[in-house]
Amino acid sequence: MVQESTIFVREVILDDLKHNKAAHAVVNGAYRSEGGWTTEKDLVSGERATEQDIEHAVRANGKPNTLLYAFDNSSGADTVVGTVQIQALPNKEAELGLFAVSPSFQSRGVGGRLVRGAFDRMKELGFTTAVIHVLETRAELLAWYRKLGFVETGERIPFVWPDMLKVKDVCFITLKKPLV
Repeated sequence: MVQESTIFVREVILDDLKHNKAAHAVVNGAYRSEGGWTTEKDLVSGERATEQDIEHAVRANGKPNTLLYAFDNSSGADTVVGTVQIQALPNKEAELGLFAVSPSFQSRGVGGRLVRGAFDRMKELGFTTAVIHVLETRAELLAWYRKLGFVETGERIPFVWPDMLKVKDVCFITLKKPLV
């Protein structure tokens, strides 16, 4: 018997302000916790995003960035289990940012579903290329993005907040994927 998925992805609305604490926990859990394969806790200190950052992203949705949440409704209530933000760039490119999946929902297809939802929304918004920046030391993440069709461009850029780095001189690698 095939089990019906309890995960769905949609663009945030103002009513989603009620999910700020949960979204904040998902983002910081994915990036800074002990659990999950996406943690950067040994590389980067501090919060990945504050509750105020999340609130601003919801309130300013579509101006110009677009935020999507993944929800699990297996308990009968919608619970945020993932986030991704489409960040507009020049030349019809858009970056995937604030991409996070709750450690307890990782390796269950939520990340792939979020990224595919972001690709669909990017195309609807007229973008032709998806961009992502990944810390160069994160071989497992780079491999995952390659499986999704991203290709390294050869561009390395310095970490945006160098004072937060626990490991010096780590850069981001830029990857791109045409949205066809």
